[in-house]
Formats: sequence, C-alpha cells, structure tokens
Amino acid sequence: MKKASKLLLIILNIFSFCILFVLLYKNATFLFSSTFDKFVYNSDYFINYTSGFIKRGLDGQLIYAVTVLTGFSPINILRTLYLIFFVALSGIVSNILYKSKISFFYLFSPFLFLFPFVYFPLYHISKDMEVLVISYLVLYLFINGKSKLLLNIAFSIGILAHESIFIFLFFPLLLIQLFYQGKGSIIQKFLNFGITFAPSIVVFLLIFLKFNGLSNNIQIIYDSWKPYSIYLQSVHFNSGLFDGRPRLISNVVKEPYNLIGLGLLIGINFLFITAGGYLYAKKNFLVLLGISLLQILPIIVLCVVASDFGRWFFLSNAILLFSMFLLQEKMPSVNFSWGNSHFIMRTYEMLSFPMVCILFVLGGMPYLGFNIYRYFYSNPFKIILDWL
Repeated sequence: MKKASKLLLIILNIFSFCILFVLLYKNATFLFSSTFDKFVYNSDYFINYTSGFIKRGLDGQLIYAVTVLTGFSPINILRTLYLIFFVALSGIVSNILYKSKISFFYLFSPFLFLFPFVYFPLYHISKDMEVLVISYLVLYLFINGKSKLLLNIAFSIGILAHESIFIFLFFPLLLIQLFYQGKGSIIQKFLNFGITFAPSIVVFLLIFLKFNGLSNNIQIIYDSWKPYSIYLQSVHFNSGLFDGRPRLISNVVKEPYNLIGLGLLIGINFLFITAGGYLYAKKNFLVLLGISLLQILPIIVLCVVASDFGRWFFLSNAILLFSMFLLQEKMPSVNFSWGNSHFIMRTYEMLSFPMVCILFVLGGMPYLGFNIYRYFYSNPFKIILDWL
C-alpha cells in the first residue's frame, strides 16, 4: 500500500475512534439515566407468554419471570440485558479486530458497528444486538463443526427471540455448507444442510406461520405488567405481531424519491461490504460476494413488508463480516476461481480501498424509512459536529 494510503488509513482510524468514544459516552449516559425509564416504548422486550405463546416473546417471558421471582424492576432488568448485549457484541468485534487485519474504521463505520451506537438512544435497536450475538455463536458452531444439538439450541433460541435471525443466516449458512463443509455432490450437501438444521427450520416455520398473537392478547400482557411498572402501560406493540398485518412499505414510502433512496441504499451497502470483503478476505471473496448478492433478496422482501430499511442492511452487513472473519482460516472444499484477470476482480482490485474510504466519509444509514435527514443522521462528520 502506498504511503498516502497508509496515512489516510491512520487518519480514518483515529477519526473513527473519536466518533466511537463520543457515542460510547452518549450511550452510557442515556442507559443509566432516568430518561431511559420513560423511553422503553420498544414492545419486543415486554411481549410475554401470559396470554399464550407468541413470537418474539421469549425475552419478555424471562424478564417477567425474573420480575415476579425477585421483585426487580423490569426496566432495570432490560437495562442490564442491553448492557450485557453491548458488552458481548463489543467483545466479539474486539476479537475480530485483534485477530484479523480488518481496519478499525471499516468495523466502526455507519454501515457496521457504529450503527447501533448511533441509534440506541432513539430506537433501542430493537433486538438487533441480541440477534447478532446469537448469530455469531451459530456461525462459530457451524463453521467449526461443533455439536449439532448445541447448534440447533442456539439457533432456536435466536428464532424465539426474533425470527429475523433465520432469514439473515439462511443464505450464509447454505453457502458455507456448499463451499466449505464436507464432500459429496451438491444434492448431498443440500440434504446434509436440511438434516443439520431440521429442528431450527421446524421452529422457524411454526413461529413464522402459526404464532402471531391476537389483538385481545395485548390487554392481557398490559395487565400482567401492571403491578410492576407504570411505564409499561404505554408500550406500543408492533401490530404485525398481533393481527398479522405488517407495517407495509406503502405506509412509509409515499414519494418517488424515497424509492430511489432505497435503491441507492441497496447499492451503497453492497459496494461497501463487498469492497471490504475483497480487501480483508480475498481468499474467500467469491463466496462472500455470493452471500452479499443473495442477502439482497431477503432485505428487499423485509423492506417491502416491514420498512425498517437501515437496520436490515446493518444486520446483513454484520453477519457477512462474521462469516468473513470465521472463514479466514478455512479453505474452500470446492475448487473455483475467476482468476485475477476477470473484470469483476480487476474492478475490485482497483476500486475497493478508495470505495471503502469514500463511503465511510459520506456514509449514513437511516434506521427507519428513507429521507435525506435520516440518511445523514449517522454521517461521521455530523456525529462529531453535533457533539461539538
């Protein structure tokens, strides 16, 4: 790498560290403040099983059980859970940083792990941190050939917490099976994949197809929390979990430029994450490129029916990064290569580093919907300027 590139890398890493420091301070202050108590509108963590078995209710049931047994405030239990997930995810990312050649500024960009720190005071990041911690565990167990029972237990717990984990892990796990796990024909590998994950697939299908709640479940859940917290009486539950009607994109995107913005978001994320894949994992780049392309499909579907644009990209990007890191010592069991002369490889060779640098500086990820303000909310320069 040329001296100018090395200097730019140092500057971006220092800049990224400063941004992270600012956001850590803001998040810690918010997490331990009284403001947090009144801001727990996020329904996912307070859906429990008092009205029957409902998707995403596992965490809420555990919080409810601990509350009943100990008398602790459910808000403080949630505060502790957030802290645990932040520390666990930070530990995973720190391990990736320590054991790989991936740059600090790439990891802590608005497209990756800067994202939850930016949006935590606004949206509590739903269950995204928990989903990523469990996703890393599932990928680690699968790639390293650990116990299938433990693998399915971890995966099923993740699905019971939030079914999106199955949607985002499906293609990475499938491609890892096809290109890295075992020998035999493609059909045999598909069969092995189905057998390995049969319990988790059954759990996902049951959760996805059967266990939506009904509107009359909501009041029962409210009543169950009434003795323990006044704040939980004003929680707004996701209507899609209780009447089967998702928050359609048509309710959020009403102007043509928002659809253009969504298209740009797809393209920008794909370029950023795959450019990083080329820079830091050339040996496995073709598989990572395939995962990135396939991941666009569930993202588009989720954007259409759930409309939380930015967070779907964030989850997909982070899971690709986990795959990139965990595969770094693995050799593909399938012999394939485009060769350095292929035009896609030549293009990435020329443009990956400047592309990653430019997109980091210009980067911004809207959490919900798309408009110009939301897109630049997580811009690195804006974060520093707001702090100053």
